[in-house]
Amino acid sequence: MIEYEYDLTPYQNRVEDIISAYQIKVKHVEVEPTDPPFAYPNKNTIIMNDMYASNVSPIFILAHEIYHIIHDSNDQHIYAFSPLAKITEEKNAHKFAIRLLMESFDDEYIPNYIAVMYALGLPLSMEYLIKQEWLQLHNRLKIN
Repeated sequence: MIEYEYDLTPYQNRVEDIISAYQIKVKHVEVEPTDPPFAYPNKNTIIMNDMYASNVSPIFILAHEIYHIIHDSNDQHIYAFSPLAKITEEKNAHKFAIRLLMESFDDEYIPNYIAVMYALGLPLSMEYLIKQEWLQLHNRLKIN
């Protein structure tokens, strides 16, 4: 497997700033590897399963779950992470997590969106969403 190096520290810092600003509680548990992390908006809490068997970076998962906390829906009370976004709310959570990453880039260096996917362990099913956000960032910065 090819791995691309990218310093995710600015992304981690951005996520931690949002957790602090919204006073989100993040609880770490170790349960079955098939049990995904989840958000419980009514309790302003995210449960992160540190044993979750996934190639997706935990920081991306955490950013995804933050979306569910700060954009609470009346339709659902608990949101479990899944990289296969079929419903609009899940796609929006993915886009939110991607946008947070894109906003943490240094304006002088914007990595290729494929490198971003590899750095975060994101599946090909997310390529369209990542490319969309990446192109929006490039357009905002007017990069040629």
